[in-house]
Amino acid sequence: MKFFINKSKKELIEEIEKLSQKNKELKQRLHTTFFSNFKDLSQDDYDLIIDQETDAVFKGDKNGNFILVNEYASKLTGYSEDELIGMNISGLFKSKILARKPLRFDLLQKEQVIKNQREITRKNGKKLLVEMTSKKLSDGSLICIMKDISKENILKKSLSESEERFKEIFNNAADFMIIFKLNKKNQPTVYDANIAALNALDFEKEELTGKKVSEIFTAENKSEYFKFSLKLMQGKRVSFKAEHIKKDGTSFPAEISAKVIKIGNKKYVHTVSRDISERIKAEKKIRKSEEKYRLLFELLPYGGEIVDTKGIIQDISPGTAKMLNYKKEELVGKHLSEIIHPEDMEEYKKKFPLLLQGKIQSAVIKMTKKDGTYVNVLRTGQPIKTDKGNVEYILTLSVNITDRIKAEEKLLAKNKEIEAQNEEYLALNEELKETSRKLLSLNEELVIAKEKAEESNRLKSAFLANMSHEIRTPMNGILGFAQLLTIPDISTEKIKEYTDIINKSGNHLLNIINDIIDISKLDAGEFNITKTPVYINDLLEEQYTFFQSYKTSEQKHHIKLILNTPNQKKEPVIYTDETRLKQILSNLINNALKFTENGFIEFGYTIEKKTVKFYVKDTGIGIEKNKLSDIFERFNQATAATEKLYGGTGLGLTISKSCTQLLGGEIWAESELNKGSVFYFTVPYEKAKDYTTDIADSSETDLEGKKLLIVEDDPVNFAFFVEILDEYNMDIHHVNTAAKAVEIVKDIDFDLVLMDIQLPGKDGNFAAYEIKKQFADLPIIAQSAYAFENEKQKSFDAGCNDYITKPIKKDELINLLKKYI
Repeated sequence: MKFFINKSKKELIEEIEKLSQKNKELKQRLHTTFFSNFKDLSQDDYDLIIDQETDAVFKGDKNGNFILVNEYASKLTGYSEDELIGMNISGLFKSKILARKPLRFDLLQKEQVIKNQREITRKNGKKLLVEMTSKKLSDGSLICIMKDISKENILKKSLSESEERFKEIFNNAADFMIIFKLNKKNQPTVYDANIAALNALDFEKEELTGKKVSEIFTAENKSEYFKFSLKLMQGKRVSFKAEHIKKDGTSFPAEISAKVIKIGNKKYVHTVSRDISERIKAEKKIRKSEEKYRLLFELLPYGGEIVDTKGIIQDISPGTAKMLNYKKEELVGKHLSEIIHPEDMEEYKKKFPLLLQGKIQSAVIKMTKKDGTYVNVLRTGQPIKTDKGNVEYILTLSVNITDRIKAEEKLLAKNKEIEAQNEEYLALNEELKETSRKLLSLNEELVIAKEKAEESNRLKSAFLANMSHEIRTPMNGILGFAQLLTIPDISTEKIKEYTDIINKSGNHLLNIINDIIDISKLDAGEFNITKTPVYINDLLEEQYTFFQSYKTSEQKHHIKLILNTPNQKKEPVIYTDETRLKQILSNLINNALKFTENGFIEFGYTIEKKTVKFYVKDTGIGIEKNKLSDIFERFNQATAATEKLYGGTGLGLTISKSCTQLLGGEIWAESELNKGSVFYFTVPYEKAKDYTTDIADSSETDLEGKKLLIVEDDPVNFAFFVEILDEYNMDIHHVNTAAKAVEIVKDIDFDLVLMDIQLPGKDGNFAAYEIKKQFADLPIIAQSAYAFENEKQKSFDAGCNDYITKPIKKDELINLLKKYI
């Protein structure tokens, strides 16, 4: 910069010219160095190689190592010129591509010119389609010119797809379409027609092609066609009605839309026609019907109005005009608010939207007369609907009841006067009594409320502390032994031992969560009852089998388990909720097993008139008598020591009590400390018929090769599904969003969709709804961590066939798949 500071403009120009000359000399030296011996390159070729702005030029040695590149080569590849010099041309291609389609240096050495299309990988990792032209130069070096053809390739593909879409739309359109070729001196002739047009006119395509306009439209209407020619030539769309001529010479009315379009460099007229024969017949029928009802409307002895959906009066009967002292033309076009008394506008605003929903409405309101006075009317509104069920107009009938209301008001006023005196005396007496009662009960309520608040806070604090312990204990087992499984060279026995502990801890944690969810359902009023016929003996034997195994796993195999059922010729069948009945029994037997260290546990039932009484008896630690009424309350256990020694949430008996009450029974306990307890509960003895059901054996269903779409955004959950389904050799497809799920089912004929509900963006219920609109018979099973009934109902409302709650058990999932495939 210092060199130019003190120089004049003339001196600066001279310096620039010198530098320009020096640049040319350097360029020439570059040519001489690299290309002077190339007899097959002209001076123009030299300049092209150095200054080429649209093609990348690479010069390399016989092994393909770059020794010279032009500026555009850097733009094309993303590498700088310094990075390219010395790089081998194979560095621009993925090794997999070169393995499949190697570079043919051998053909170049034979002085062949190679021109082909290849995909290079730019520095940023993106792929680019190029056209390559390679040849050997006279000095033995190689030259390669690359041209970016990616955009050109995309445009060609896009154009081809656009043409295919147009053909598909044209040929499959419900309305019939005809394309006319424009002729300079003669009438337009048919160039092409879709299937609907051929069917409507009863022509074969080759028969219709070349037909003149006058041969397709009736003579009286073809002039109408030519009248619109000027508008068509101006590029406007023209609509008109005409008679179409069929092959047999008959005709039918049609509604036609026409527009000039370009195909290549030629102009054509594109017409869309619709047969309106039935519509014209319907319109005639409607006109006759309207005339009949118009006569009835005019003869109404009381007020009648027809208003549109905005409340604008379209017509009134003579009765309305007479009642309000208006002429018909004075009211037509006005809003209803102009004849409804201001005091009743709120009633109108409340009722009118209900009429628009198709509901008949009635009300007593005031209507304003022309002179400003008003009349009381009993007014009824009747929605008038279109064929599609949409409300188009409202018919209102008004009966003047002014005189009747005045008489009723006088009588009512007198009665109110008498009643007011009586009520005044009674009110004074009741007020004194109420004040006394309130003072007496206020202190009692305050004392009870204080005690309840203190007890509730104590129980909640104890519950939260205990819950923290209960959750952390199985979590410690899961996380701790999962960590131990990562130890190298661990033995198979240890793996089984640790896995059993993890499963046991997981089931323990799941039971805690289920208790909390059940309490939440009870609070939310979502603890539903579904009654079905239940075989009592079968249900109890199932519990017996389960707890025989369970007590062994809990190291209590020495405790004797006894099932006691009455001797009856025929097994009793009752009508109740099997799931809730199992839940009550399971809670009671599980508690008995938890608090019994030695002795036995006995359970069974007796039938007593209108109830079935179940019992669970144990020889456990027992309960103090003063605590028996508290154990069924939320967060309660017999003692604080019981919580610490035996664990548990303190919710099991609360849930059992609620289930029993929902089933229409009651629950209670008898106990003696250190000797044992007996828990009883009853359910109504509603006899159900002995039944057998032919159930398809889904175990024989073969899942191999069945196409399953798993919609799951969590990779861990998807990996779990793949693992448990591996042995069934299913054809599994995976997407992670609702939008992808909706698209993929259009392309693949799936046998079933396993749909996660909680997805990014649109949820699984949205995807299920959209899929069912197109593929109503495709089974969809919702899978989610949501356990509440209202969440499940949302999925069923969206179209899901079934619902499975996480954590998912393998057997439950397989049975569901076999049920619907």
